[in-house]
Amino acid sequence: MKSVVTTVVTAADAAGRFPSQNGLEAVQGNIQRAAARLEAAEKLASGLDAVTKEAGDACFNKYAYLKQPGEAGDTQVKVDKCYRDLGH
Repeated sequence: MKSVVTTVVTAADAAGRFPSQNGLEAVQGNIQRAAARLEAAEKLASGLDAVTKEAGDACFNKYAYLKQPGEAGDTQVKVDKCYRDLGH
């Protein structure tokens, strides 16, 4: 994923000029919002286990056949791997 800084600098470099005023304002706004983005990421990360558990439970409830022999959730080891994969 490209950052705003990379996008602005690359566009200006490709055009053989310095970044425009609008580009610099976009970079400044991006930097000013960095703290809010970090806070949101921390909140999401702190609740990851709960979200993963809820998503896994919902999948196994909606698709009950997954608990049948030979399917993705027929043993606790396989269920644990499903939850692990959802977390990723």
